[in-house]
Amino acid sequence: MADAVSHEEVADLLALDAVGALEPSDREIIERHLATCAACTQTAAQYADVASMLPAALDPVPPPARLRRNLMAQVYAEASAPAALPWWRRLVAAIPANRAFTAAGALAVVAAIAFGIWGAAGRSSAPAPVTYTVSGTTATGTLDVNSSGTQGVLMVKGLEPLPATEVYEVWLIPREGSPRGVAFLSPGLNGGPWTAVMQGNMAAYKSIAATVETAGGSPTPSNTEVLSGQLSES
Repeated sequence: MADAVSHEEVADLLALDAVGALEPSDREIIERHLATCAACTQTAAQYADVASMLPAALDPVPPPARLRRNLMAQVYAEASAPAALPWWRRLVAAIPANRAFTAAGALAVVAAIAFGIWGAAGRSSAPAPVTYTVSGTTATGTLDVNSSGTQGVLMVKGLEPLPATEVYEVWLIPREGSPRGVAFLSPGLNGGPWTAVMQGNMAAYKSIAATVETAGGSPTPSNTEVLSGQLSES
């Protein structure tokens, strides 16, 4: 009998399973699929490797009030809707409250799993994500936008550590109007890339930038820009 689910659907379930967020009703689906699919079995192992590194990569620091409000608004915005929540919202909601994960840490979890999903092989039927380059005096990095243009993952190297009183805030700059603060960069493990996850219609913005702001963020960007990039396909 033909498998009832696609490779892409199984990959999404594997991402949830890697962080302990898989619903019991879905386990039989992935086990049946993995029994006959070598590619997805390899993907499952890769997700497990990524998930095993996440706790050590996150520092238990108090989340800025603005970031906490934004994250909670995203998680609960569709709580009353009858449709199932997207997999990334189920992932955030499944993080145990008694673990040393902050709101910033939750975004780092989503970033890591999102990269795993976008990097999985065998997705020839889906449009490829778009990658933009960002840079600054010492920083270099990329913004990877998913195929629908609604989610982006920013990864940056070369940024200096900041004191607890400051953050790197990420801004999307529209073609008209004021810059919009969308995320804060979280430091990686052992000097690894800083990461941030953002939501929105990326096509509505002409560029991206990051600035140093006081903890909690700023309503408008300061003059301490550390990186920027144009949101146009190379």
